[in-house]
Amino acid sequence: MNDLERHRQLLGFSVDGVHELDLRGRITRINTSGCATLCVTDPATALGQALASFWPEAAHDELEAALVAARTGRSMQFAQMLPSASGEPAWWLISVHPCVDTAHRVDGIAVISHDITEAVEVKRALDAAIVGLHSRLSLSESAGATSTARNESLDRQLARARVSHQRGADREQSLKLQLGLASAAQAVAEHAVQQAQKNEAIGQLVAGLSHDFANMLQIAIVALSSIQDDPANLTDSQRRLLGYSMDGVQHAARLAQRLLAFARVHSYTPEPVELVGIVRDIESFARHSLGAGMDFQVAPFASELPTMCDRHAIEQAFVNLCINARDACSRQGAIEVRLGELTVSPERGSTLRPAGDYVTLAVTDNGSGMDASVRERLFEPYFTTKPEGSGTGLGLAQVYGVVRQAGGFVDVESTPGAGTTMTMAFPRLHLPAGE
Repeated sequence: MNDLERHRQLLGFSVDGVHELDLRGRITRINTSGCATLCVTDPATALGQALASFWPEAAHDELEAALVAARTGRSMQFAQMLPSASGEPAWWLISVHPCVDTAHRVDGIAVISHDITEAVEVKRALDAAIVGLHSRLSLSESAGATSTARNESLDRQLARARVSHQRGADREQSLKLQLGLASAAQAVAEHAVQQAQKNEAIGQLVAGLSHDFANMLQIAIVALSSIQDDPANLTDSQRRLLGYSMDGVQHAARLAQRLLAFARVHSYTPEPVELVGIVRDIESFARHSLGAGMDFQVAPFASELPTMCDRHAIEQAFVNLCINARDACSRQGAIEVRLGELTVSPERGSTLRPAGDYVTLAVTDNGSGMDASVRERLFEPYFTTKPEGSGTGLGLAQVYGVVRQAGGFVDVESTPGAGTTMTMAFPRLHLPAGE
């Protein structure tokens, strides 16, 4: 189940009415409880209609003020009496919030209606009871009420107190349940923080080792350079072997520098980048990361594939896909990388796969493949099918996050025993002519 579907189900479970509006105040989405608050049975009859059209005229001013505030990025909350599905008036706590896109611009409005009728009626009953007690007390004192009458009054007060106590106990139980849910959410968040700290520590360790390794390689390069400066004392065979050694050491030094750059923590900075060039630059590093047991091939692609994304994030996502493919092959198999283009037509577009032009980077392996149950949870953080200690379950979550942050999507094609193809699709950057 993807995140959007889970989000829709959670809204469906809510007892509060949830309405999503466009900036003009017209309903674009509504949950089941939201239909009840508007006294409609079919949500389709409410879509496209102004929310104010379902409210009494006297409530329009307060709603419009809240919508104006939401359009400027502010939230508002107010109580309002509206008709209920039974025809009786009901009290609602209305919360109006702005919805923002990735650029923090308001692109919609959320209106949440919570039924507080019972709380209002309880308060009115308590207020009436207090007034009644004062009235009866005054009457009793002025008329010299007998002890029997006072006892009956106390019995009634005791009965009401017991009712209030039971309501308080029910409220306490509800709060305990909410506290339990909050504690569970906190535990998940703390686990995520601990895992992030562990990953940061690993990155720092790799960066430190890469730095020390690069320094030692520089010493070797200086020593070999000194020998090359005096070729007269070398035989032809020694000069040839010295050349091989110098090439190998310099290649190792470049690999250490790439590993050092890859291990550092970078902030996400989108910029115009080109997929073919990124793959060409990191191909050697990815090849060494996979080990000698893998047949790693990158299919050539002549055209440029521009997109708007963070270069370092794409490099990490590409290496994560290659390592995941290697593990699926048990470190003995073949990986093929293909670059390309893709167009999603409007009739085939969706929320998670918007229509438009895309540039693609696909990684194919001939490994074990995946069944439907694994594919469904593939991009969940901390989900992994690898043995304990062999993976964090964050690699493919990072891939999904990078592509979605850029406005693209990830396609997965896999069959158990027949390998897997994962394709990252990034929105094509259409550059002005001449660039």
